[in-house]
Amino acid sequence: MSTHEGMHPVGDAPHWSESYYFNFYDPETQVGMFTRMGWRPGSGWADALHVLYLPGSRVLFTYGRREIDGDLRQYDGDLTVGNLSLKCVTPHERWLIDYVGEAQDIPNGEILLQRSKQRPDNWFTPAHLDMSLAFECLSSPHFLMTDVAGHFEQSGKVSGTVKLGDEQWAVEGLGVRDKSWGPRDWSMGQSTGGASKDGAGAAAHPHVHWFSMNFGPELALGGSALRQEDGSWKTVGSWLLRQDKKIELRDIQVETCYKPDSILQESVVITAKTEEGEDIRVTGEMVNMCPTKVPAPGGAIFINEGLARYQWGDKTGYGISEQWHAVSL
Repeated sequence: MSTHEGMHPVGDAPHWSESYYFNFYDPETQVGMFTRMGWRPGSGWADALHVLYLPGSRVLFTYGRREIDGDLRQYDGDLTVGNLSLKCVTPHERWLIDYVGEAQDIPNGEILLQRSKQRPDNWFTPAHLDMSLAFECLSSPHFLMTDVAGHFEQSGKVSGTVKLGDEQWAVEGLGVRDKSWGPRDWSMGQSTGGASKDGAGAAAHPHVHWFSMNFGPELALGGSALRQEDGSWKTVGSWLLRQDKKIELRDIQVETCYKPDSILQESVVITAKTEEGEDIRVTGEMVNMCPTKVPAPGGAIFINEGLARYQWGDKTGYGISEQWHAVSL
């Protein structure tokens, strides 16, 4: 697809990846979601991480894999990995997100920070998830592109049904989607230092901040910051959408309060400037948390996905506060 919604020719980098991401939150039902499907031809597989936030600290966790060939363009129209299926109905306008299959019903998602062998018996309940959602884009894509890689983000609204055993929710909320292609370096922004052991008792030293938030159908923010070798932060692809006018955000800074002896964020303060000179200050409190782990040499990178309630002046919104921590295991 010339719109960049479809797969791209695979570059020479061994860690090439093409990924699709969606999130949303419905404050009425207190049900939210983030889902990421990544295609890694150099590794010979695609994977799908699909998580639902449920009321309280409850999390529904799923993960699937699929073997793939090197030419990703053959998978246009076949975006199914494990039990997760994504379908582009109209490029940059409408997507369908469906999941039918097994899931882990976890009373408190923070337990995913612990090593598997340290978790107590019955730390999750096997469950069956049947979910059908539509993502309707509310803005045109915000692009960040180079000669070898690309990325875009769009705000949107989500509606559909979520069935979990005997429970059912009709959901309607706002969210953000993104699409990335090119070399995928999980250590990007990582400088010297970092957390040791596992998440318990470790000193928090994130090397990536990523966030998205919606304050209504015509007001949304998104962006990221990468830690540099000198400890400073580099703003990457950050944006403000105001009545379909996209404004660049600069000088992103994130101050974080963490749970005691943990790398799990409890609250954040995000400041930035628009390209027009407007000062932005948003505070956020985590209402649910799902740590995820990516293996890395000598340890792992924990990507802690916080579902956040944001406050910008008198406006209340919801979204994701994501932080990356390198951990020695």
